[in-house]
Amino acid sequence: MKFIYKYSILFLVLLFCKKVAIAQDPNFSQFIASPLSINPALTSDGESIWRAMSNVRTQSVGIGSTYITQSLSVDGKLKRIDDDNYLGIGGMVIAEKAMDGIFKSTYFNINTSYHLSLDNKGNGLAIGLGYINNNTRIDFSQLSFDQQLYSIGFDRALPTGEPTLSNATSFSSACAGIMFTHNVENTFFNIGAAGYRFVKSNRSILDDKTQYISPRYDIHGDFGTSLNENVNLNFSAVHMMQNGTSNTSIGTSFGILHSSDNFNSDQLRMINLGMFYKLGNAIVPYVGYAFNNFQFGLSYDVNVSPSKSGSISSRSFEISFMYRVFDSNNNIRRGRYYSPF
Repeated sequence: MKFIYKYSILFLVLLFCKKVAIAQDPNFSQFIASPLSINPALTSDGESIWRAMSNVRTQSVGIGSTYITQSLSVDGKLKRIDDDNYLGIGGMVIAEKAMDGIFKSTYFNINTSYHLSLDNKGNGLAIGLGYINNNTRIDFSQLSFDQQLYSIGFDRALPTGEPTLSNATSFSSACAGIMFTHNVENTFFNIGAAGYRFVKSNRSILDDKTQYISPRYDIHGDFGTSLNENVNLNFSAVHMMQNGTSNTSIGTSFGILHSSDNFNSDQLRMINLGMFYKLGNAIVPYVGYAFNNFQFGLSYDVNVSPSKSGSISSRSFEISFMYRVFDSNNNIRRGRYYSPF
């Protein structure tokens, strides 16, 4: 049974690599906590001087191996021109693992951004550029092939009979984005667009030069406001398009202050409650907690897809962590604090 399971997974991996042109990049249910994976213009955006974020997503189907996606990003304001104009820099790593580590993919990018104030009414423009590198590895020594079958079982020391297989494939490319922002005392709004891998990049473990991973384009928006001195409201949406396929996520969340007089308290505590919806795919309840500079989030995907999965059950959990540093000389605007954007 273990052989059948791994052989079936190998078939799916090879099918993925053969049809990689229609594949989607990794994306998170808690996309609000992964801005650098959406638009390089979001680099260093927000109230903080700098911030560190991490997402861990686990997906399992039936009794199979868990598919794990992890991200870590750090970004901040590299140089201030004045209070409203500054240069930002940041980097992110996304690591995917499946089949107990037989399949591994590592995505790395480094971004720079410039945030420009357009007038004295809170309108601004941000432009971001980035470099991307991806490496995918498959450990074929942990898999069995039909050519390795003989009278008493499988012998992995025998040739696989697949001379064109390559254990690793990698590519480098670029990304760019632009974003309009409107930011007043207790309310902010942004809308932006970005592109990743503007030219098709070859990606095939079969050493097939005709197989490519296509560019990806994103459109996103975020709105936050303070309902009163203790409650923030946030709406967020992102739409991703790649090679004729797309996915859309929208959501809303509340940040409820407690045990603190205001958002600039030395002992800030806030409960975060929200709901996100992946159109035609899943409803995602979200709960989080903020304590001073730390923020934590937990979500679970409730499958609402019309595609029937029979007896197979799909489970997807996601956890996020964030740490932000603020300038002690500036007050935190209430409507801005909760949103990582």
